[in-house]
Amino acid sequence: MTEWSNPEEVQRDYAVFERMMFVLLGVCVWEVFATCDFEWSILTRRRKFKWPLVTFFFLSRYCIVLAFIGLILSLSVTTKALYTFNSWAGNMTILSSSTSLMLRTIALWERQYTVMIPLGLFCAGHWAWLYRTMFIVQADWDDNQRACIVVQASPSILNATFFLTMVFDGVILTFTAFALFKKHTARTDLWKLLFRDGLVYFLVTFSGNCIPAVLNLLNLNSEYIFLFNF
Repeated sequence: MTEWSNPEEVQRDYAVFERMMFVLLGVCVWEVFATCDFEWSILTRRRKFKWPLVTFFFLSRYCIVLAFIGLILSLSVTTKALYTFNSWAGNMTILSSSTSLMLRTIALWERQYTVMIPLGLFCAGHWAWLYRTMFIVQADWDDNQRACIVVQASPSILNATFFLTMVFDGVILTFTAFALFKKHTARTDLWKLLFRDGLVYFLVTFSGNCIPAVLNLLNLNSEYIFLFNF
């Protein structure tokens, strides 16, 4: 059985973490360039600018790139400001993505108050909680390591953050699925329902939040937690 806290295992996991950051940054940058026609259509006014949805879309799209750049920099540069920036960029990606999905769900329900009010309240609480967690990482200078190291990160708050995000995305997924199934007949093609109507994106988002939530509870080692948190 693998001893996850073994120094050799931690070192191997750290090497995986380093390589994965570069891979994920490359994927994000490729995706931005491959789909940049959306931004171009906004700039050339071929597509109407709808500030709530487009703003959150841009934030989630570019904050994740900034988060990975910050993480790669933190492999060689250690400052409290960089840790805070990484936390801000990562949380803004989560918040903007969830809010974008929520706005689409509200549109599917044709802005019914019975859907808008509970989702809006849940969203406000989600923003308040994640905004608070942007600044929980405490780092101090260590003379022995000649670097700025994390001395406090409040793991219980991080666990609550992942489960709150997972629950919020689960609620959005439920509302979206119910709205889509109501609009379609029993003969509706499942492929069309999943991909053309976008239900698969809600499923992927919900599933993606399950991984860091479970790993935070297992607490295998710090490198695995960092790897799947981002």
